[in-house]
Order: sequence, then C-alpha cells, then structure tokens
Amino acid sequence: MQNKEAIFKAVYTQAKEKVYRLCLGFTGNRADADDLLQEIFVKVWNNLENFRHESNIQTWIYRIATNTALLYVTRRDRQKQRVNEFEQNASVLHIDDNQQEQEQQINRLYEAINVLKKIDRIIISLLLDDCSYSEIADITGLSATNVGVKISRIKKVLFKKMNDGSIN
Repeated sequence: MQNKEAIFKAVYTQAKEKVYRLCLGFTGNRADADDLLQEIFVKVWNNLENFRHESNIQTWIYRIATNTALLYVTRRDRQKQRVNEFEQNASVLHIDDNQQEQEQQINRLYEAINVLKKIDRIIISLLLDDCSYSEIADITGLSATNVGVKISRIKKVLFKKMNDGSIN
C-alpha cells in the first residue's frame, strides 16, 4: 500500500472521536479509554493492507473497535475477578513448601514461555488469560483450527522443556 500513512491519518482523523466515545462507554474512565483507543488504532494500522473495500472503512474500523473493546473488557473483568478472589483468600494463605514449589514451577513455566517463538508466546499468553480459541484466532489472524493445533504443539514443547530442564 503506497500511501498507507496518508490513508491511516485520514481515517484516524475521521474516526478517532467516535471510537474514543465507544472506548469511554466500555471503560468508564479516560485513562483506560486512552489505552484502548491506542490498542484499536494499532490494530487498524497493522491490518490496513487487509481492508478489502467490501464495506465502508469507517464500518471496518468500528468493527475492530467493538471487538477490541469487548476483548479488553473481558480481560479486565477476569483480572478484577482474580484480584477479588485472591484478596478474599489472602487471609487464609500460608506460604509453605508446597506453595514455594508451585511458585518455582510457575517461574520455570514463564522462563520456558519466554524462549518460544513470538507467535507461540502470544498464543500461549492469550490462552493463559482465558481467551477462547476463536478470540485468539481473531487476535492473531490464524484460523481457530490452526490455533488449536499450535496450542497442542506449544503444550508439548513446554512440557518437554519443563521436564528435561532445557529452558535455555
């Protein structure tokens, strides 16, 4: 796309206020709305070459904005739920040898994830954030079937790395 930057500037100028209002509606505050707006327009920039002109570009952007906002809210709500559950259970928690071992395993898991290919790290991170295969497919641009295959392979690689100590 020869004039990608010029096209992006034009659609950004046309759509930013409408998309920002959508972001405010989903997030309820300006700080999160700013973050969400940035996330949306990064996706627009990254996918601008894929726009097929089958619909109005504003409709296409609004669809990206809506899908991204829904995913954002879902992730935020899950995170809040985890924090609430942790806070409710915090008074009962006692660090013992078993918990320390679990913590070490979690750290090893993240070390193993860190050495995966970029796309595999993204996929497994989204899976750990409780994203569905279809959500992961939408985010990565892969098919849901391909996501399932990749997740199966990633799990095998991680299992091997965790059990034979070949993290580095």
